[in-house]
Amino acid sequence: MNLKQFGTGSGGSTSWIWQRITALILVVTLFLHYLFLHFLNGGVVTFEEVTLRLASPLYKTIDITFLTAALYHSVIGVTISIHDYVTAPMWRTALVGFAWVVGIVLWITGVMTVATVGIGG
Repeated sequence: MNLKQFGTGSGGSTSWIWQRITALILVVTLFLHYLFLHFLNGGVVTFEEVTLRLASPLYKTIDITFLTAALYHSVIGVTISIHDYVTAPMWRTALVGFAWVVGIVLWITGVMTVATVGIGG
């Protein structure tokens, strides 16, 4: 089977594997996020509560891992869609590059936010 006729030059098995790995990480970190944010503190979600929680390296690690997995999972999904539907090599390259740039910018913004919340408080 020649996959080029379907708009992609690869079978995408690496992307498929990373989608599954990041999905598993997302399930675990989402569970931890909800457990700590909504259940262990009686459901009180205020700015002060979040700031106090994010002063802990454990919570920062969970949230940064959650953010990283979510963005990587999303960018891979968008990239797979681009490879499936965009057949022009120039447009495909530009759109995939744009998806990665947006993902990286969002990741840097998110990590900077999580890393700085709770400092000095």
